Amino acid sequence: MDFKLNRKNQLPVHTQLKAQLVYLIQSGQLASGTQLPTVRQLAGFLRVNRNTVAKVFADMQREGLLSCEPGRGTFVSSTLLKSKTKVEHMNKLLEVVDDALEKAGRLGFSAEEVFLTLYARTQAAPVRTRPASRVSALFIECSRPELDLFSSELSKELSIQVDSILVEDFERTVKKDPASLKRYGLIITTFYHIREVQSLLEGSGMEVVALMVDTSLDTLMRLTALPDGTTVGVACTTKSGSENMKLSIQRAGLKHLQVITGCAEKKGSMEKMIAEASVIVCSSLVEDRLRALVPKTKELIVDNKRIDQAGIAMLRSRLLEMKPGGDSREISPEPARIP
Repeated sequence: MDFKLNRKNQLPVHTQLKAQLVYLIQSGQLASGTQLPTVRQLAGFLRVNRNTVAKVFADMQREGLLSCEPGRGTFVSSTLLKSKTKVEHMNKLLEVVDDALEKAGRLGFSAEEVFLTLYARTQAAPVRTRPASRVSALFIECSRPELDLFSSELSKELSIQVDSILVEDFERTVKKDPASLKRYGLIITTFYHIREVQSLLEGSGMEVVALMVDTSLDTLMRLTALPDGTTVGVACTTKSGSENMKLSIQRAGLKHLQVITGCAEKKGSMEKMIAEASVIVCSSLVEDRLRALVPKTKELIVDNKRIDQAGIAMLRSRLLEMKPGGDSREISPEPARIP
């Protein structure tokens, strides 16, 4: 259960968030009585203004979809009565949408592309944009497992050539052969390395884009329910990955938890973290190792980390604006590694 907010979309973030919450309730994915994260937690997790989330909650409370219980929290309304006729009517509309998405998918279009086109058709005559299939990008990360995972995800989501390179190798390439980077329309990295990459490319005129790597909403809701003072260990393949996951939890305002980190690249780090933590959150990349180490008496939460979908949507819009470069390469079925 993840929210996808596209800050480059023409729809206001408030409208996007409310539409997704309403859909989750009407489709039964959020059952009556389900407690939602607090305004501060959800705003911190989604990196939006608290007033935006507060307005959505207030609107939905007035409409009878949510109920606010002082001292307890916000819940999906338990008195919500659904008209059978209305539900059947909505199901017919969903069938139309599902059919359109299926047909568009067979033609190679993503759900995001279908949405943007549909929205444009309801507002004005659609503007034809140049295809970005000849634009290629370079993704930079510090860990090989994350590098391969996220560059593959970007290549699939954006339908362009996405090559990959480790931060240390990128630095050597910049110093040795900076001209070789000119073939890329975009340089992509995570927020942990944005300043480092920008510094290396200073004065080059190359466009650098930073993306967030998100913790899932399911993980956030499970952590919210933990008792005060619970020690939570977070583990990824690298120290920076673990710190990034810890930061996501802190931004959600979960001050009742004590968060410690461990990483696969540092000897003894995982074992120390497991010994001190009551609950452990790990990325899927270290799941197998953690399951062999974590006692069955301790809860292990596997957080399926992925690139922030709003960031991917922003990249997709940016690529549509770019002119196909004369020296950009054709799309390749698999992302390449730069040695």
